[in-house]
Order: sequence, then structure tokens, then C-alpha cells
Amino acid sequence: MDLIFDFILELLFDAIGTGISDASKSSKIPKPIRYILLLLILLFWTAFFTLIFLVGIMLLKENVLGGIIIIVLGALMLFLAIKKLKKNYSRRK
Repeated sequence: MDLIFDFILELLFDAIGTGISDASKSSKIPKPIRYILLLLILLFWTAFFTLIFLVGIMLLKENVLGGIIIIVLGALMLFLAIKKLKKNYSRRK
């Protein structure tokens, strides 16, 4: 039963995430709503990367190498996410 519940939640969150992402890029949606959706996306990713860095910092106390690896991977993912965000939302005229 847990597997079915996990699968349903994964489908639901994937649909919501894809819908928000697509709607934030659509020119048919008014700008204020697109800005709110973009803010939701940014808040989600900010929370995600904050958790990764906090785990890395907490792991530094017990396992220095493991903490450094987590922080470096978090920094790499953050860099790639910023690069993709700029690519998706930059205006090219």
C-alpha cells in the first residue's frame, strides 16, 4: 500500500511542478501570476539547496570528507540550477 501511495504522490507533485514551470513561461498567463509562479519555483529550490548545505555542514562535525563532498555536490547542483534557470527565463530578442 505504501508503494501505491508513494507513486500517487510522485505523480501528483510531478504534475504540479511541471504545470507551474510551464505556466511561468507561458505568455498567455498574466505577468503578475507568472512572477508569483516563478517566486514559488525559486522558494522551492532555495529550500532544497538550504537543506543540502545544512546536511553537509552537520556532517562536517562527524565526517569531514563526507561533509565536504555533500557541500561540493550541493554547490555544483546550485551552479547548474542557476545556469538552467538563466537559460529558461532569459529574454532573447
